Amino acid sequence: MGGSIYLALTSDASSAIRDLLGTIYPFNVQHSLNMILKLVRWCILTFAFIFAVVVLGISGHLIAIRTTDYWRFAALAIAVSSLTILTFPVILVVNTLLVRDQNISQERIIGEAGWLTIMWILWLATAANATHAARVHFFAGACSFFSSFSNKICNEFRVVEAFSYIIFIILLSYTIGLMVFEFTRDDLDGHTHTGDAEGRGQTTQVTKAPATSGQQQ
Repeated sequence: MGGSIYLALTSDASSAIRDLLGTIYPFNVQHSLNMILKLVRWCILTFAFIFAVVVLGISGHLIAIRTTDYWRFAALAIAVSSLTILTFPVILVVNTLLVRDQNISQERIIGEAGWLTIMWILWLATAANATHAARVHFFAGACSFFSSFSNKICNEFRVVEAFSYIIFIILLSYTIGLMVFEFTRDDLDGHTHTGDAEGRGQTTQVTKAPATSGQQQ
C-alpha cells in the first residue's frame, strides 16, 4: 500500500514538472523569436529607408539635370524609393508599435512578406536599369577619367546602382528569413500542442493508478 502511494506521488510530481517545462519553455522560445524578429525588422527596414532616401535625392538630381530627355532609370528609382519611404514606416508602426501581444498573427507576416517581395523585385529592376544605363553612357572605369561635372554624373550613376543592389539584397534576405520564421513557428506550435496532449494523457493515467491499487488491496 505504501509503495503504491509512493509511486503514485512520484508519477504525479514527474508529470507536473514535465507539464510545467512543456508549457513554459515553448513560450519563452516563441517570445524570444518574436523579440528577435522585431529587432531585425527595425534594423532592416530602417537601413532600407535610409538608403532609399539617398537614392531618391541622387535620382532627383539626375532628373533635374535633364528635364526634357531624362534618364528612365532615374525616374524608376524615384518612384521605387518614394514607395519605400512611404510604406516602410507604416510596416514598422503596424507590426511593431501597434502589436501588443506576444504572438504575431500569420496574416501579418504573410502580408509583410508579400509586400517586401514586390519591393525587392522593384529594387532589382531599378538596379538592373541603372547598370544598363551606366554601361551605355560610360565605359568601365570611366568615372576616374572624367573631370568635374561628367565625373559627378558618372559617380551618381554608380551610387544609384550600388544602393539599389544593396536594398535588393537586404529585402530579399529578410523576406526569406521571414518565411523561415513563420514555418519554424508553426513547427514549434505543433510540438507544443503535442507535448500538452501527451502531458494530459499521462496525468489521467497517473490519477487512475491509486484507485486501481486500492481495489487490489
